[in-house]
Amino acid sequence: MFQRTFSVILLALSPLSFSAFSAAGTPGDNPLPLLLTGTLQSADRQSVVAPMSDNWRVQVQWLQSESEPVTTGDLIAVFDAGNTQAQIEQLKSSVVNHEERLNQLTSEHKQSVMEAEYELNRRQLLLEKAGIDAGVPKENLSLYDYEQYQLEQKRARTEASKAAEQFAVARITAEAALTKQQLLIAQTQAELTDAEDLLSRMSVYATQDGNISYGNHPWYGTKIYAGVTAQPGWVIAELNRKDNLYIEAWVHETDLPRLQTAAALQARFDIAPDQPFAITLTELANQGEKRQSWGNALYYKASFSTAKLPLASPMLGMGMLIEVAQP
Repeated sequence: MFQRTFSVILLALSPLSFSAFSAAGTPGDNPLPLLLTGTLQSADRQSVVAPMSDNWRVQVQWLQSESEPVTTGDLIAVFDAGNTQAQIEQLKSSVVNHEERLNQLTSEHKQSVMEAEYELNRRQLLLEKAGIDAGVPKENLSLYDYEQYQLEQKRARTEASKAAEQFAVARITAEAALTKQQLLIAQTQAELTDAEDLLSRMSVYATQDGNISYGNHPWYGTKIYAGVTAQPGWVIAELNRKDNLYIEAWVHETDLPRLQTAAALQARFDIAPDQPFAITLTELANQGEKRQSWGNALYYKASFSTAKLPLASPMLGMGMLIEVAQP
């Protein structure tokens, strides 16, 4: 009895189910539109990027509030400088010490060169005197005196040659020592410049007027906040102007043909779903990107424009639904 009743119910329902599936599965009969998630963006933006530091991570110490307007020159982000400030003070002290050492070496080697030059001049004078004595004719001297003068001339010539070598060595040693110290000063000053440049990158100032919007954590998708530890290169926040707005969306690689052949495009803000407005595709990326939190597929960045937004004071980053109607 139960089996017969169940068969009758199936026979009664089967025509309705078949017609419903046929209507839904027939190609070209009111196909469902492609739905995309978009956000309102500004073409004029300043990105706040986590800078390189003396560590592979850097902490965001402070961020300007998203609710407060920003003017050009305002401080909008501060990163933890770590040991950079202490390193700068140490390098400044090292530069002073190296410069004092350079002055000391300059004085010491100047004295050494002067002494070697004095000794060279003295030996040359002795060589001239010995040459005069050795130039006396042999007939005017005894054999002993003549031989003695000749020996003294050879000895004076040898001592003068040694003094010349010592003078040359003293000059080369002085130049090498001073050059080495100057290079040490230059190296320390370069390290100081790099440290000061790193410290300057730890404070980010606004280059335009606008409003700041915090970025999303690349791993978890949550909003970045003051106190978070980031890696160099992460987009911490963006400063956007309120004019020159556009809509940004990411399109799955399998949905790309449907967007390219769309018959009509319209969007509606999440906070105003009853106010749809027409939009136009203005730019589509030629190359897809992998979004780490979305899976292994490629996503293409698409930009849309509109003649007029339905909201009087839209906020950057507002989400919306984009409907891509098929021809």
